[in-house]
Amino acid sequence: MRRTMMVNMEMVFADFEQLLRHHCGTWVCQRTRFYLDGTPANHGKAQLEVTDLGPDAPHPLGLVLTWTEHNQPAGRTTLAFDPDSSRFWHYPGNGAPTTGHYRWNTDGVLELTLPWGDGLQVQERLWFAAPNLRLRTVLVKKEQGLLAASFYSDIRRLNSP
Repeated sequence: MRRTMMVNMEMVFADFEQLLRHHCGTWVCQRTRFYLDGTPANHGKAQLEVTDLGPDAPHPLGLVLTWTEHNQPAGRTTLAFDPDSSRFWHYPGNGAPTTGHYRWNTDGVLELTLPWGDGLQVQERLWFAAPNLRLRTVLVKKEQGLLAASFYSDIRRLNSP
């Protein structure tokens, strides 16, 4: 009889900066988005490059996210975090910055809540199932309730393509 041993790959981070640094890298992302208004679900694939802000940034902690779809640039955004509060700033590539709130746990779960135009709110939850496997859920809500939900699985590229 063959036995399979399960290993608990619990990710533990000493501080918030270490957690953010662990997000850096090149990720292959798979997405499924569900709509509650009857619109058919859609699926997508992208490559995401996550880097830190760098030493000259006005905020000490943050990430720059650049993604491509079908080998074409598709977007860029910056997230800057205030380590002394639960606030963060979202700087989209083509719009005014928005202020949101974040929570994080030492086990690597990061939750972002961001108000979006027209009374929308976006809630994103990110966590690591393994060192190079990141999972994300995104909920888009309006005062009347949930509008859409997305699930992402991101695999870190260990080698250049």
